[in-house]
Amino acid sequence: MEKLEITATMKGPVIIGGGYMTLDAILGAILFDQLGSPEEAHDAIPIERQAGLFKASAAMLEPTSNQNVAFVANLRAAHSLNPDLLKKNKAGGVHAKVGLTRRRSFGAVLNNYTSFDVPEITWYAKGDGGAISDLLSDLTFIGKRRGSGFGEVKSWSVEPGSLDGVVGHFGEPLRPVPEQMFDGDQSSLKVDAAWRPPYWHPENRAICFAPDLVR
Repeated sequence: MEKLEITATMKGPVIIGGGYMTLDAILGAILFDQLGSPEEAHDAIPIERQAGLFKASAAMLEPTSNQNVAFVANLRAAHSLNPDLLKKNKAGGVHAKVGLTRRRSFGAVLNNYTSFDVPEITWYAKGDGGAISDLLSDLTFIGKRRGSGFGEVKSWSVEPGSLDGVVGHFGEPLRPVPEQMFDGDQSSLKVDAAWRPPYWHPENRAICFAPDLVR
């Protein structure tokens, strides 16, 4: 495993969304498409990890400008809700029955995002450079709202780096790191954040030292 600097040269604006777009999350998504199993995909990510923490940074970007964008989404309960994550009543069921087809039970929502005009996005990691390069070579879109044209990538580069993807040159966190696992600058920002995949699962959230998304 080697320290790496990974760069995506962008064709247009990107939407990060509410997370940090860590490199391991991107690679894990590619591997899930190939393997079909979340567990196998996470195990196959070619990045060093320690106690479940991947040594891979969040996306680092220096945008030239940004703007707010909004999209209306028509959600469907059978596709958009995971019943296992809903609070249960004493009988073991959910508190309210959600209609599967009726719009008034489960209809349209308005999602707001910030898009960034950015020439390139950088990640730092400690991993297998060749394997990472192979996985990224055919990836043409990243971030949120890819189907709407956001996050198109022009090219990727994977080069030797000087950071391990966890702590920066000045002791700052490069990704969400649980406070008990962080050995950098203890005055850094702390937030409630997901720190390991699957990032959507509540069990993987903790009080973490975390970076600013935009430099």
